[in-house]
Amino acid sequence: MRLAHRVPTSATPAQVWELLSDPRAWPTVVVSLRGVRGAHGRVAAGQRLMALARFSLVAIPVDVVEVVPEQRLVLLVHTAPGLREQLTFELTQSVRGGSDIAVSLVLDGPLARPALLPMWLAHGLTARLLAARTDRLARQLRRQAA
Repeated sequence: MRLAHRVPTSATPAQVWELLSDPRAWPTVVVSLRGVRGAHGRVAAGQRLMALARFSLVAIPVDVVEVVPEQRLVLLVHTAPGLREQLTFELTQSVRGGSDIAVSLVLDGPLARPALLPMWLAHGLTARLLAARTDRLARQLRRQAA
């Protein structure tokens, strides 16, 4: 089952990608993360990262499956034994300016069904925080340019 959230932002896909492609910035939009190990610069397909949970000492393996700059990022998150999530971020230019951020989620494993609602809600929050943060950054850039 694939679930998705779509949120608008006034930021361009390039501005959203600036944040999304930097794993060290992920904790600013993913409330459950306090950091990411193994990140040296921008994300790259085939990369293995370790996401550090905010409220525990748990490190969660994250495989970067696909990277299409300014368009698409696909991550395979090994959330827990018996639960994997494929998380896809897609950026599209909006007709009215800015861009749309789509965050979709596919859960797999024996724990997928009970985790569906909490994970869908968590990733909805991530999509909204990503949009809000990039909105702020876009406004700052416009003010500086004026």
